[in-house]
Amino acid sequence: MTAVTNIFRDSLLNRDDFTITFELVPGRGSGGRRLEKILSLVESAKTDGRIKAFSITDNPGGHPALSPSSLGLDIQAMGIEPLLHFSLKDKNRNMVESQLFEWYRHDLRNILALGGDYPRYGFKGQAMPVFDLDSTQLLNLIQYLRGDFAVKKGAPGQKMGLPPMDFFAGCVVSPFKTLESEQVWQYVKLLTKINNGAEFVISQLGFDMQKYKELVRFIQDQQIDIPVIANVFVPNLSVARIMNKGLVPGVLFPDTLLNIMEQEAKTSDKGEEARLIRAAKMIASLRKSGYSGVHIGGNNLHFEAISFLLDQAELFSKQTEHENIHFPQKNTWYLHEHCKNNGSRKTTFLFRSNDVIHRQFFTPKGPFFSVTKSISLTCKKNNLLRKLYTFIEHLSKKLLFRCRMCGDCTLYESNYLCPQSGCPKRMINGPCGGSIDGFCEVYPKERVCFWVRSFHNGASPDCRKFQQNKLLPPKDWALNQSSSWLNYFSGKDHNHLG
Repeated sequence: MTAVTNIFRDSLLNRDDFTITFELVPGRGSGGRRLEKILSLVESAKTDGRIKAFSITDNPGGHPALSPSSLGLDIQAMGIEPLLHFSLKDKNRNMVESQLFEWYRHDLRNILALGGDYPRYGFKGQAMPVFDLDSTQLLNLIQYLRGDFAVKKGAPGQKMGLPPMDFFAGCVVSPFKTLESEQVWQYVKLLTKINNGAEFVISQLGFDMQKYKELVRFIQDQQIDIPVIANVFVPNLSVARIMNKGLVPGVLFPDTLLNIMEQEAKTSDKGEEARLIRAAKMIASLRKSGYSGVHIGGNNLHFEAISFLLDQAELFSKQTEHENIHFPQKNTWYLHEHCKNNGSRKTTFLFRSNDVIHRQFFTPKGPFFSVTKSISLTCKKNNLLRKLYTFIEHLSKKLLFRCRMCGDCTLYESNYLCPQSGCPKRMINGPCGGSIDGFCEVYPKERVCFWVRSFHNGASPDCRKFQQNKLLPPKDWALNQSSSWLNYFSGKDHNHLG
């Protein structure tokens, strides 16, 4: 394997460096003035030398845009590192693997694994969501590709080994959730991502400095040695208003900050210097908080503004306190402040009743497990009995859980709620980051996030005892519309029960 110099990785893994990245949003189209401005900014940044990588979005907001690899190759040719967003909303697992091969062939090694925003309007209407993999499963695939990944016998091309692919892959997490039911899941999923190969972490953007510090403390409490980058966004007033309305998935923009920006907009420079100074103070504070670097983004930022911001951040780093940068949401839940040891959480009757049935009939130590397995395997051998058995399963689970007969049931892992019918993205390894105040990204202020409902249905996860979830593999769609009970007892589902 050819060794490739990676300035971004070297900087991030060097404890003496404070790594700075900047986010680029290519937009729709293959060229034009927007791309020219981006490339001009990159050229200036290369001369300056402080930005170690340019992060490139992948169809943000669910809208079509220039592929991150296309712009990434242009930036790479200019001698600066690209950090490519890898979104899963519009790729099935075959396309995911194919694109990883392409990126590695072109030495595009830095990847930020993302589930992605729900697809929105495209050519003649809304695009179909894919989400064949989630971000945790993508990291798991990349982890396999780093080693001696062998394709199983029977696959196209028969059994074969693939050469190791040395990707440097990271993940995202939001420490800015307002509800315990949202925040605990974010941290549980973060642990699962790290265990499955994430080598660095970038936070969601936010403006609550206590929440930023909470993330670093959480990582330290878990005794995990991994670089964490803070996302520092520099909004202009128009974008601030959009975010304040909850129109950007997963982003909370406090009323207090919006009111300040409305007043700043009345000054001679329309608040331009004020927003840069505020971001500079945030960067200086975050550096002191233990972050390994910052990921800067913002609207209408030419390089002179970015340079001014970084200069001011250096000056503010010499100060001990930074005023007017903490903007919390009202009634926000904080892990180290509100997680109390006051007994186990309550569970719903639905959870308790289903859990009793599951433990009696579907766990190997259950008293009726052997009988249930024997009856199931007998029915599987007879075509008529198999159809009757499948009908009974479908009818009962459709009435109770709105079952869609995916053939590989994960009700147990989601506190006896069905993610195939309850989550628009069909997330099975925990939530995406798009919820706001407990509501689903796809149906804001209308439908409660599926994983918030799951949290309140069962007793886990619990803020008092964090642990990673067992990674659930992606669905095998060859099992779709078949009996998950038969697949369970015959060892075909994710449990691999023989």
